[in-house]
Amino acid sequence: MPNGTDEIDKTPFEGMLINDDAFLNQLEGRYPCPKCSKSRKYFCYTCYVPVSELDGKLPFVKLPLKIDIIKHRNEIDGKSTAAHAAVLAHEDVSVYTYPNIPDYDHDTVLIYPSFEALTINQLFDEHSKRGILNMLPKGHNKTTLMTAKSRDDSIEDYIDVKHNGNSILPVKKAVFIDSTWNQSKGIYKDTRINSLRCVVLQQRISQFWRHHKGSPRWYLSTIEAVHQFLIEIHLNMWGLNSEYDGLKNCFSDRKVNNLVLNNSNSYDGQYDNLLFFFRHMYKLIHTYYDHQTLYAYKRRLL
Repeated sequence: MPNGTDEIDKTPFEGMLINDDAFLNQLEGRYPCPKCSKSRKYFCYTCYVPVSELDGKLPFVKLPLKIDIIKHRNEIDGKSTAAHAAVLAHEDVSVYTYPNIPDYDHDTVLIYPSFEALTINQLFDEHSKRGILNMLPKGHNKTTLMTAKSRDDSIEDYIDVKHNGNSILPVKKAVFIDSTWNQSKGIYKDTRINSLRCVVLQQRISQFWRHHKGSPRWYLSTIEAVHQFLIEIHLNMWGLNSEYDGLKNCFSDRKVNNLVLNNSNSYDGQYDNLLFFFRHMYKLIHTYYDHQTLYAYKRRLL
């Protein structure tokens, strides 16, 4: 196991507010999709609806903006985590298979590490919005959400750090490419895609169990990337609830708990249930396989 991941790998979802998934273990066998009638376990990964046995039991996640996920045609539907977002946040998430994608306007960003990509914080700056991270006291590193102060220090200095009062996000939609890294390069050549402003996320150690040869552990699954993006957007816009303790595994540095803003919208796990199926499947995988033996968790960090 690479250095720096041991502690995170012990409790990768610690502090996150994810609903209890025990009832999923009570489902026996497979069930017909209520739309296409194909045999499915928990949800249909082509229709993006849960099986009838789970009606009213799954968490619903409301997002502050729209999410489009563009799948490579060779991506296996049943192994992709894109469906997790489409099922759990069905009002705000759409999935398309390339090249059948919509046209996008200037209010849309692409999550992709191009040479001119912006961080989320820079995205807010570009729109003349003073994000929460820009207003932190001296001693903080905006780029990594790190703080030089110890957690034993008083957090009074961080209370009531306010956004400028504007509740309008700098973007209305974010686009994610659901594919391997090499496949994504082909999709990015499309002018409908590479004409969009690009945004990069903070480094986060992936807990995805699928191994992609040559990729570091910073390469997130689609659902992890969507979760990370939404957290970073939310922190810049509305700050962090002082009682929430689920960010420690979302960033490369774990000292992120002093970014506090007292208001009703500050981050308190609002998007954590996007990982509802992801965490459940993670636990199932680790029931049958030892973490140390899975190649996905032996990937390099750099």
